[in-house]
Amino acid sequence: MRAILAFFSLCIISIAKTVAQQFPLVDLGYATHAPTYINTTASGTLIGLYNNIRFAQPPTGALRFRKPRTPPPSQKGIQDGRDRLFSTDCVNAAPDMVPFPGLNGSAFGQEDCLFLNVWVPEGVRPGDNIPVIHWLHGSAYAFGSKDLLTDAMGLMDLIRRPEDRFIFVASNYRLGLYGWASSPYEDMDANVGLHDSVAALQWTKNYISYFGGDANNIAAIGESAGAAMIALMLVANGGNETLPFQKAFISSPAMLPRRNVSARREEVYNHVLQAANCSSLECLRSSPPSLLFDVNKQLLINTYGGGGGGTFGPGVGFGPLPDGEYIPDAMTVLFNQGRYNKDIKAVVSGNMAAEGFATTPDIYTPEELNALIRKVLPGGSNATVQRIRDLYPYSDSQVQKIAQDWTTDSVWACNSQAIANAYANKTQRYVFSVPPASHGMDVNYMFFKDNDSTPVESVSLARQFQSQILQFSRDSVGTRNTIWPLYSTGSKTANFTLAGLETGVDPWAVEPNCDMILEAIMDRSNGA
Repeated sequence: MRAILAFFSLCIISIAKTVAQQFPLVDLGYATHAPTYINTTASGTLIGLYNNIRFAQPPTGALRFRKPRTPPPSQKGIQDGRDRLFSTDCVNAAPDMVPFPGLNGSAFGQEDCLFLNVWVPEGVRPGDNIPVIHWLHGSAYAFGSKDLLTDAMGLMDLIRRPEDRFIFVASNYRLGLYGWASSPYEDMDANVGLHDSVAALQWTKNYISYFGGDANNIAAIGESAGAAMIALMLVANGGNETLPFQKAFISSPAMLPRRNVSARREEVYNHVLQAANCSSLECLRSSPPSLLFDVNKQLLINTYGGGGGGTFGPGVGFGPLPDGEYIPDAMTVLFNQGRYNKDIKAVVSGNMAAEGFATTPDIYTPEELNALIRKVLPGGSNATVQRIRDLYPYSDSQVQKIAQDWTTDSVWACNSQAIANAYANKTQRYVFSVPPASHGMDVNYMFFKDNDSTPVESVSLARQFQSQILQFSRDSVGTRNTIWPLYSTGSKTANFTLAGLETGVDPWAVEPNCDMILEAIMDRSNGA
């Protein structure tokens, strides 16, 4: 018996040594991290999950409503992320209508939430310089986290050779009122959720080499809100910012084309003050966390959102808006004016064919349709609204279809087309047309693992989509050795259908919708 016990003890010690060799401690200078978990892919590759790494100081107290402060605080001892396995989500509030059973209608999370995860394949060491994918999650700037709704193990399953290896990073950012409430007249920063994501990507640029990643081959990938934040980084400071990534994979960037928004920012901020029973920013900063949690829940779940698409909450909702400085104008305006970062090496810009399906409020009459359009163009004359209405070839009995197509164009597709057009000779554009082609459907294809956890209509299409993501991340240029066309070749676009991948001309480059919307928002009398 002693001999058997000794044998098993030696086996356990041997396994522990092997794990330690494959996934050593990583000393970041301010903290030393060990893996939280060791997972195994379907192909047998071990993956070390270094979870819950701080990338900034806790945004609490005096740091509420301010840009993230770096460097992160020093931490003693070895950190393995297990002391906060279920306590790193930012404060979430998911409205009842979101299509996530068990999540819709719920509120959870905490203010101390600026953490990220780093997933590393076995055997990777500093100096290996393998590609890096940094993921920014979506979910309407109101809910979600680095640990919710997506899992990179499906992508990691495609690692079968050393040259397939990549490092995956996922990060949090502040949501709801914590990330997006601001006043142009108060001592608070605008769009701090965006700045959280910039800080997280900068952390990856600064520290990923400690894990064996290539700081000069980082692909920022995001969907919906995450995609819009990456796009905003491309136009930040009119395109003059130094970016902490080299490639951008932008899927359905969710943001309405608003321009002059000081009064509307103030309206949202005043809703926060009123709900908190506060009369000043100092009151909000000194309020107990439980009070702000309840206010955020009330404004996101119990308040009708009049934003018109892409956000929830009062007024224009909680989400990014031009601040006149870091984001000087509407995203689509900046791309069309050539005020975007020219140093980016490669871009993928995509959207679903019917983003507005299931994301547009019920519209029953032409008057309600006009009101929906005026949420973007509040000063629009009857003639202007009619010109917008005439873009969509449906009768008044089909106003819901018109509303859905308007939402598709104004919130997502025209942003995506503007990005592709701006970076035409270094962009690959895709449209995802697998029925119902609604918003967010491509996420399961991005992160496909199996049809139980990530159901898709076509496994082969999912694997093809994933292969393109990995090829994009591996290639130092990003657009070589791929079957997707460059957009500069006649606005050519990869179209994902149930029949497979097809190549055609971008529908939003052919139709006048995006040009007409841009013209309308550029006319100051329309009040965008």
